[in-house]
Amino acid sequence: MVNAFALTALHVNIGTPFSPSVVFERPIWFVSLTAVWLIVACVGDNYDLRQARQPFASAFGVIKAFFLSVIAYVLLPRISPPPPTSRITFLLLAASAAALLGLWRIVYAKALAAPAFDRRLVIVGAGWAGSTIARVLRTYDPSATLIGYIDSDNNKHGQTIEGVRVLGSWTRLDTVVTDHQVSDIVLAITHQMHSQLVRAVLGCVERGVRVTSMPEVFEQSTERIPVEHIGDRWVVSLPIQPVHKGFYPLLKRIMDITISMFGLLIICPLMPLLALAIKLDSPGPVFYRPERLGRGGRPFRLWKLRTMVSNADKLGDPTFTKQGDARITRLGRFLRATHIDEFPQFVNILRGEMSVVGPRPERYVPELEEAIPFYRMRYAVKPGTAGWALIKQGYADGVEDTLIKLQYDLYYIKHQSLFLDVFIIMKTMIDIVGLRGR
Repeated sequence: MVNAFALTALHVNIGTPFSPSVVFERPIWFVSLTAVWLIVACVGDNYDLRQARQPFASAFGVIKAFFLSVIAYVLLPRISPPPPTSRITFLLLAASAAALLGLWRIVYAKALAAPAFDRRLVIVGAGWAGSTIARVLRTYDPSATLIGYIDSDNNKHGQTIEGVRVLGSWTRLDTVVTDHQVSDIVLAITHQMHSQLVRAVLGCVERGVRVTSMPEVFEQSTERIPVEHIGDRWVVSLPIQPVHKGFYPLLKRIMDITISMFGLLIICPLMPLLALAIKLDSPGPVFYRPERLGRGGRPFRLWKLRTMVSNADKLGDPTFTKQGDARITRLGRFLRATHIDEFPQFVNILRGEMSVVGPRPERYVPELEEAIPFYRMRYAVKPGTAGWALIKQGYADGVEDTLIKLQYDLYYIKHQSLFLDVFIIMKTMIDIVGLRGR
C-alpha cells in the first residue's frame, strides 16, 4: 500500500508512469520506503496480534505509522524522490492512502477475529503452572480459546480455575480432544509424567495436535522467561548457551562505540550548564557514582548526573525508586523524564563496562538473589543503558516487579540479536521523546 502511494505520488507530481517498471528503474526509492515503513510499524507494535485483532486500535496505529513513515521518508536525502510540486495534491494523496490503510486494517482485524483463526487449547495440569498459563493466554493471546484442564486430581474435577473448567483426568484426554476439535495441548505439569499420560499425549500428536510445554507457551506469549515455573527444564528454557559467536559481538561493540561517541558529543557542550543547574537546584555533587555489577558480577562505578538530594540512599530505600519519590529534585525529574541523567553512562560504554543495550545495571542486593530464582543469570552479559525489560515493563517498585524484569532480561539474553538491539534503541528513543523516564 505504501509503495502504491509512492507510485501514485510520483505519477501525479513528476509524471512517471504508474507502472511496476518504475520500481525496477529506481529501486532505492521503494526499498528505502519499505525499510522505513517496516521499522516504524514494528516499533509501533502494528504487527502485534493483540493490537491487530482490535479493528479501531489497529486502524489508528497503522494510520499513525503511515504518516510517521512518510515524514521520515521525505526527510531522507538522496534516497527519496524529489519533493512534490503541489503540497495540496500530496496531502490529499497521503490522506487517501491513510484512509485505505485504515480501512484495510479494520477488515483485516475482523477477519483475524474469525473462529477459523482461533487455536483451541487444553491445559494438562490444573495447578499453579496451569492456572498461570491460562491467565497468560487470556491476557496475551486473543486467538487462544481455552477448552479446559485435564488433571489427575479427582478433587479438582468440575472446578473452575481462572475461568477455565477442569474436565477430568488424563483418561478423558482423547475424548476431549476429539469432541472439542482441540488444536493444541499445553503441558503444565511440574512432576514426572505418568507413562499412560505420555502415551495419551503421543496419540494426540499422531492425529496432528501440537503439544508444547507451559514455559514455551509462556515465553512465546509474553516475551519473558518464567523462571519460577521452568523446574527441571531450566537447561532448555534458560539462556545458558554462549552468545559470543559470529559477527554479532563485533557489530554490537562497533554500535556501542559509535552511539556512545555521538552521545558524548551531544552532552559535553551542555555539561557546564547542566552542572550549574544541578548545583543551583540542590547542594551536592554533580555526578552520582554508585557501584553496580557488570558482566560476570564484576563491580564498577556508574557515571550518572545526580537527580536526587545528596545522601539519598540514606534517606530512603536505596534499591527501589518509587513513582513520585520525594528524594528526587525538581531538575532531577526533568533529567529522569528525558533520560539526560544517563548520558554520562556513555563513558562506561566506551570503557567496555556497559553496552548500549542490555539488562539495567543493578546494585548487589543479596536478598534479591535469594528471593528470585536464577537472578544472577542477568550477569551473563554486559548491562545496558537501554533494555528489553525497560521498554516492556518499565521500572521496578519491589521484588515482584524485579522478578518480571528478570523474566524480560533473560528473554533478551536468550534471543539477543542486532535486530532486537536496534528495535530496543528505537523504542527507547520514543520513550525519551514521550518523557516516559522516571
